[in-house]
Amino acid sequence: MTDKDSRYRFLLEKANVRGVLVHLDQTWSEALSRAEYPPNVQRVLGHAMAAIPLLASTIKFTGKLTLQAKGDGPVSLLVVQANSQGGQRGLAQWREDPPAGPLTDVFGQTSLSIQIESGRGEVYQGVVEVVGEGLQDALANYFEHSEQLPTRFWLHCSEQGAAGMLLQQLPEESRTTDGDEDDWQRVVMMADTITGDELYQRPPQELLSKVFSEDEVRLYDAEPVRFECNCSRDRTAGLIAGLGREEATEILAQEGQIEIICEFCNSKNVFDSIDVETIFRGGDQSGTIH
Repeated sequence: MTDKDSRYRFLLEKANVRGVLVHLDQTWSEALSRAEYPPNVQRVLGHAMAAIPLLASTIKFTGKLTLQAKGDGPVSLLVVQANSQGGQRGLAQWREDPPAGPLTDVFGQTSLSIQIESGRGEVYQGVVEVVGEGLQDALANYFEHSEQLPTRFWLHCSEQGAAGMLLQQLPEESRTTDGDEDDWQRVVMMADTITGDELYQRPPQELLSKVFSEDEVRLYDAEPVRFECNCSRDRTAGLIAGLGREEATEILAQEGQIEIICEFCNSKNVFDSIDVETIFRGGDQSGTIH
């Protein structure tokens, strides 16, 4: 059986190709429950939710990895994040349901960004050109130009779950066999035979043995992934502090309270006048109850 909400690394040693599979059930359900996404917005978000743990597997980092797109097209914002402990979250905002076409028809004029925030506060960012029919094409193009490593993605989602696979040719210094010049193309050709339903439904060992029957597949233990939002009342209080006392006071005068809802997890934090005054006095309001 497939372990739900897991990532699986594997190696096609003789072909000098590494791979990663990811399977999302509850993680995807949690993301879907946050909004009534139109079908094609749901598809774009699901592909991104499957892609982010695959991307995270290619980078050694402690902190947070974010894939984001802002555009003037039907989908105005896409944000997915993964942390180094296996947590991830995602959301999309839209003006209308986009066509099931090229990414430029989905996002309009924009680019995707990949940002790594380390636990030490360092930030690294790369830009992904919006090309191809889907997110998998844009990400493959990014790796080709930035990492100079042939890399391919396969992404799938439905209302039931999401899944993805990454294949990447090993750099020369990491290869343990001479291999064959045609191995990469052969492996990709075999992977292209996988259907979306197979990617989601078949157990990893069964899928890999079937597709890469000519190769010795080394499958590593499953790594759990999960939906996780790092919002908190203290973080929300920091947002209010960032508004400044004058603007916060104006909102209180108009609304009677300040209510902030996390777009990722729908959690609600409500601050009344006493809470806000405590924030600007520099006190700890996290335990205040009214």
